[in-house]
Amino acid sequence: MTTQETYKLANEFTEQEINNILGSWNTKNEVESLSTFNSLVRLGDSRGLALATVIAEKYNNKGVSEMYEIAHES
Repeated sequence: MTTQETYKLANEFTEQEINNILGSWNTKNEVESLSTFNSLVRLGDSRGLALATVIAEKYNNKGVSEMYEIAHES
């Protein structure tokens, strides 16, 4: 996922979508994802951008074929 795609995704998130994804991460014990998200927000990123960054990182680490699984899990 490119930087441009990450920013586009960040701008598309609603506050409710952000809360829903973060809530699912809490129940799935996504400690590393939540920690990264919280760090990015503390450093000044918007919640949408922080979330998109974490998702992009997962996407880039797992590859395109597993992105559908990540989206389903989120």
